[in-house]
Amino acid sequence: MSWHVFFDLDRTLWHHERNAEEVLREFCTEFSALKDVDPEEFAASYQRINDDLWDIIQAAGYSVDYVRKRRFPQLLALCAPGLTTKVRRELAQSLEKAFTQRTPDRAHHYEGMIPVLHDLLHQGYVLHVLTNGVLESQSRKIAAMGLQDVFSTHTTSDLAKAYKPDRAIFTYAMRAAGCLPEESVMIGDSVLRDVCGGRQAGMKTIWFCAPDALKPDAEGEADGVFSAYSDLPETLSRIGCPPFSSRS
Repeated sequence: MSWHVFFDLDRTLWHHERNAEEVLREFCTEFSALKDVDPEEFAASYQRINDDLWDIIQAAGYSVDYVRKRRFPQLLALCAPGLTTKVRRELAQSLEKAFTQRTPDRAHHYEGMIPVLHDLLHQGYVLHVLTNGVLESQSRKIAAMGLQDVFSTHTTSDLAKAYKPDRAIFTYAMRAAGCLPEESVMIGDSVLRDVCGGRQAGMKTIWFCAPDALKPDAEGEADGVFSAYSDLPETLSRIGCPPFSSRS
């Protein structure tokens, strides 16, 4: 039996904060209406607003359009309150379009992640992506990191019509992968969505707690924890998921 390992994408493989911050800092130099805005404050405020809106749609089952219509209007109201309503509306539309065009093609990721994924693949693990996101943008992030040939399947919330931690998205992912829960491991940064959701679906779970991770979003105990990708192979073995090549 080969273990099927499902990875969350944002904040687990693809460094969400670094990629978003890079684009948002560019906006502060490119758009004259933002010339007096502090880039650091702009990026930090975006993260808070975006995360809050994603919490709403994941709880309510709304589409990502709910987020995209609201995050930049809210951000401009907070960071550039002196803009007129018309300017703010038009600028928010321009920023949203530029952000969705640029950000998925940025490639900042967690140190050591890429060689470890290739090693796992060569050791007989079957790797997948399971993410609360839209297939078009999430596929571009995977391509930007050069990982197109690493993952056997990509499951996104728009394909599954469900968000983690809903059991339906995990069931969809395992059905697409052709595996059973007892053959599956879920790895992600969110205790609520990845650890608790994966456990409820019958999978083994590993929590990725990066040095710059957000605070845990729920209480829950994963089968394993790692903070550096160099420790992931050992973590898999420790929770009873050794590489295929090491089994008799």
